[in-house]
Formats: sequence, C-alpha cells, structure tokens
Amino acid sequence: MTHPSGYTKAEWEKYVRKGRKLISQKSGIQFALGDLVVDALEGHSRGHGEVGEVIELLAHQIGANVSTLHSYYYVAGQWPTDKRRSDVCWSVHERLAAVRSRYILIRKDPLDPITGEHRWTVNEAERIARTTPGTPTNKEERLAHTRRLLHRDEDAAAAVTELLGRPEVRSRLVSDQHARHLLREAQYEHWRQVDREMEEEAGLAPAEDAEEVEESAAETVAPALRYQESPMEILRLIGSFASFFVSLQRIIPEIHAQDYNEDTKAAVLDNVHKARMLLDWCESAITTGRTDMDKALASLLEDEEGD
Repeated sequence: MTHPSGYTKAEWEKYVRKGRKLISQKSGIQFALGDLVVDALEGHSRGHGEVGEVIELLAHQIGANVSTLHSYYYVAGQWPTDKRRSDVCWSVHERLAAVRSRYILIRKDPLDPITGEHRWTVNEAERIARTTPGTPTNKEERLAHTRRLLHRDEDAAAAVTELLGRPEVRSRLVSDQHARHLLREAQYEHWRQVDREMEEEAGLAPAEDAEEVEESAAETVAPALRYQESPMEILRLIGSFASFFVSLQRIIPEIHAQDYNEDTKAAVLDNVHKARMLLDWCESAITTGRTDMDKALASLLEDEEGD
C-alpha cells in the first residue's frame, strides 16, 4: 500500500483500516435505510407519486433528507442483499446502480491507478459507469473534467489567458501547428469583425458627420497636396509610397514568423534594412535638396542589382 511521506507504512495502514471500517459502517446504515423504505412499501401497490409521498413523509418523521432517503431507496432496490458486497462502500454500489452488468462487475476488484491496489473505489465505479471521475487519473479524464468546469466561454478565455503566463505552456502552444492555425484564424476573424463594425458605423453616420470625419482624417493622415501644381516626380514618389503601404498592410497580417527558419527571417530583415536606408536617402533629398547617394547605400544597391 502506498503511503504519504512522513508516515511509516504500518502507521499509515492503521489509519486506512480504521477509515475503511467507518466507511463500511456508514454503508451499512445507508443500505439499512434504503431497505427500510423498500420494506415500508412492500405489499402496498402505489404509483410513482405515491411512493414519493411515502418517502417524503418518512424522511421528515425520522429526520432525514428527502432526496438522500430517496437515493438510498433506489440503490437498495437495484442491489438485492445477496448481490451486495459488504467490503465495497455504498457509494460504489450507487455509481454502478444503473449499469446492466453490475452483478458480474462487482465480483472483481479493478486496479486503482492512484494507489496501485486492486480494489473498488468511487473513481473506478464512475469510470465504468461512463461518468466523469471526481479525481481524473489520465489526460483524457483531466481534459473532460476541465471542459465540464469551463463550459462558459468567458471562464475558458480567462483560464487560457492565465495559463499563457506559464512559459512552458506558451512554448508547447507555439510548437503545435494546429494551435497556431487556430490562433491565426481567430486573429483574422477579429480584424474582419472590426472592419465590418467600422463599415457599419460609417454607413449609419449622418452625411454631415461623415464629411467631418473625412476632413479630420485628411488633416490627420497627410498634409494637403495640390496635385495639379505638383511636379510629376513628386506625384510618382507619393504613388510609390501609397503602393508600398497598401502592399505591406495586405501582406504583414499573413506572416507566420514562428513557421520560418532563420535564413528566411534574415532575408526579410536584410530587406527591411535596405528599405530603411532608402527612406533615409529620400528624407535627406527632400529636406536638403541633395540627391547624391552615400557610398554605403550605393554599395548596397549595387549588390542588390548584382543578385
């Protein structure tokens, strides 16, 4: 018999023997009360409602809980005296009461994975009765227990958020391809929903409000530009920026960085570096009027052309 740390085997077995004796006595009382109701109803032909009336009145007069006494009666009726096991607790008989092969099953002690003993426990009875064990002992049972506890979406979301604070959980999650796929799908759906809501709000806004929003957005996003008076090279430059912005906005949300190897990431970052140098060159040309290229940038672009 397994025993907790800090106890000798003999010391722990003494407590277990005493506890099992008390459970046996309790089970005997539970069966005795159930048998009492069976005896009280024997010879009295009654319908379901009248049986309930008898149990309710008897429970009140002996100081018992009505639903508890009804449960004792049901289990006693499912387990005739000669089919019961005195060394198996009433709770095991109760869990197996609806199992058709219970009289055969009760004869053989199953293996208890928690203690390593062959003996009947409530957990094993629940497992055989195909109900969720109160103390899960394997991954499937733990997951089933968790799903039952976290059936509300807000509770499940809060639990996931808390679990993501554990580094090992995060590591296992990002290494799971299916989990990454689900997260990406959720992210895309979130932003699609945001876009739909913004479109709906814009469609419901009064005309004068929409005009104010457009004017405010124009002031915020970019300075006003008179295209008829602007040089062609400036228009082409702004058009290039616009095309660049739109392309990045479409492509970046599709990036799955965790799926890329280091060479792939290095290639992208190298291009980011080149783009940043080109933007610095553009800024310098606009602010100072100097369009000559420094040696580093020239060398960088030559390498790019050579590739």
